[in-house]
Amino acid sequence: MSEDLKQLHERKQELLLESDINRQIIALETSQLKLKSVEWRRSLTKAGTIYKWVAPLAGIGLGFLTARQQAKKASARAHHNGRSKASYLNVLAPFGAAAVRQAFQFWQHARRRHDGASAE
Repeated sequence: MSEDLKQLHERKQELLLESDINRQIIALETSQLKLKSVEWRRSLTKAGTIYKWVAPLAGIGLGFLTARQQAKKASARAHHNGRSKASYLNVLAPFGAAAVRQAFQFWQHARRRHDGASAE
């Protein structure tokens, strides 16, 4: 009977060691998941920073594209009416200035929002 108790005691020790190893493995995997979440958060922050710089540039580009299309339409109407190339520039200038102004305001707003978020 003492031999059975000895075997049970050895088995208990083995199970305790195995349980301890499993706890350490779970702790390691949990810390790896935490590291991955921090990496994802950093990459999302980088994406947000890139967006803050790319969005105004895209706005400027779209503004100029729209202004150019409107100017081409105006130029086609002007040539149809017998006017010169000056009408093309007269139409393009206000649209281009408005696009640059809007893009600059958007950029300023994004920078203010970023500075306010980083101050907190």
